[in-house]
Amino acid sequence: MDNLTDRDKRAQELAAEILTLAVNTLTLNMRFMDRAIGNLKLIPDMNCGFASGKSGIRYSPWTVIRMYMAEDTLVTRNLLHSILHNVLRHSFIGEGMEPGLWDLSADIAVENAINEMDKDFLRAKRESAQHEVTDYLKQEITWLTAERIYSLLRSGRVPAHEYYKWQELFEGDDHSLWYGKAGSEYEVPDDADLEELWKDISEKMQSELEAMSVEEGALTQNIRDINRVRYDYTEFLRKFRARTENMKLSEEEFDLNYYTYGMDLYGNIPLIEPIEYRDDRKIHDLVIAIDTSGSVEGEVVQKFLQHTHDILTDQNAFDTEMNIYILQCDDKVRDAARITSAEDLDRYFKEKKISGLGRTDFRPVFEYVNALLKAGELKDLKGLLYFTDGKGRFPASAPAYETAFIIHNDSPLKIWVPDWAMKIEMQTGEIMSL
Repeated sequence: MDNLTDRDKRAQELAAEILTLAVNTLTLNMRFMDRAIGNLKLIPDMNCGFASGKSGIRYSPWTVIRMYMAEDTLVTRNLLHSILHNVLRHSFIGEGMEPGLWDLSADIAVENAINEMDKDFLRAKRESAQHEVTDYLKQEITWLTAERIYSLLRSGRVPAHEYYKWQELFEGDDHSLWYGKAGSEYEVPDDADLEELWKDISEKMQSELEAMSVEEGALTQNIRDINRVRYDYTEFLRKFRARTENMKLSEEEFDLNYYTYGMDLYGNIPLIEPIEYRDDRKIHDLVIAIDTSGSVEGEVVQKFLQHTHDILTDQNAFDTEMNIYILQCDDKVRDAARITSAEDLDRYFKEKKISGLGRTDFRPVFEYVNALLKAGELKDLKGLLYFTDGKGRFPASAPAYETAFIIHNDSPLKIWVPDWAMKIEMQTGEIMSL
C-alpha cells in the first residue's frame, strides 16, 4: 500500500468513509449485530475485490466505490452478507466439501436471510430475481440453511445448468480467503481460535434474538441450526465397542512373594488370589445396518461407511475373533455380509456397491439380527449401529442388545427414536467432513 498513487489514496479515503457509513447503519438498526460487526476488521487491499475472511474483510477501495455508485445500499448489504457468513461459520469448511457448491449454498442462505429482514437500507436490485430461486428451493427444502441447500444441490435434484446461473445472482463477496488464499500482508490467525470466537458470538446473538421475541425468520433458523449440539461420531464409535474379557496377570496388583509363601506354608492354599484379567474395549460381535432407501444418498452412505471402516480397522479396535455383520436394507434386508477379519472388512468397503432402493422399515433388520442370535451366529452381540434418515417403522419393543441410530438429518426438526435406542443426528456437511 506504500506505492499508492494520489488517486488511489483518495479512493481509499472515500471507500473508508463509505464503509464507516455502512457500519454505522448496521449498528444503529441491528443492535444484536454489535459484537459481530466489531470483530470483523476492514482491511484495504488493492489486489482484492470484496473478500470475506475469518477475521476480516479485504477490499479494494475501487470495488467499494463502484458498488456504492451502482446502488447506495449495496455496500451495507454486502457488508452484512459477509458478517453473516462468519456468524453462521460458513468460512470454517470441513474436508470433502465441494467449494463451488458450498460457496453458492452459503450465499443463498445469507441472501435469503437478508431478504426476509425486509429493511429499506438493505434493498438491492437482485432481490426480485433471488426470490424466484428461493421460492423454488423452498418447495424442496423447508429451511434454507447452507447445509441443506448444499445437500440438495449435491443430490442432483437441481440441474447443474440451473444453479450455475444462480452464482452471480447471489454473490455478495469473494470467498477465496476461506480456503487459505490470504494476501502476504495479512496473516490469518489460528482457525480454531477464530471458530471458537465466532461460535461464542453466534450463541450470544441467538440468545438476544430469542429474548427479543422477534418473529421466527431465516436468520434465527440459521443461527439456531448452526448452534445445535454437534456429535463426535468417531468418539461415539470408540465408546460403543463391546467389552470382552482378556485374561492376563495384573502385575501391579499381585504380590508373587506373598502368594508363593502361602503355597509353601499351606500346600496348595495361596494367601491371596491373583487378579488374572484386564478388561479391554474390543469389538467382537457387531451389526452395522445401512439404510439404502432412496432417501439416503449414496455418496453420504459411502463416506459414513469409509469413516466407520477407518475406526474399526484401528489396531486396537477389534478382537482377534471379529464377527461383524453388515446389512444393506430398506423395507427388507437386501444384502448381508459377515466380516471375520480386518482384511474382510477392508475388502468389503473397497468392493461392495451401495445402491438406493425403496422405502424404509427398521423391523426386518431387528428380526434378522434376532434370527442370527437364535442360530448362535452372534454369541457376544453388544450392539447394532443403524445408519438411516430415521424415517421408518420401529420395533414395538426394545431388543436385548444396545442399538444406536446414526441419523442423516438435514432438517431442523428432531427425528424421534424410541427411548431404548441411542441417537446421533448428523448433517451432510458433518458426515462429508468426517
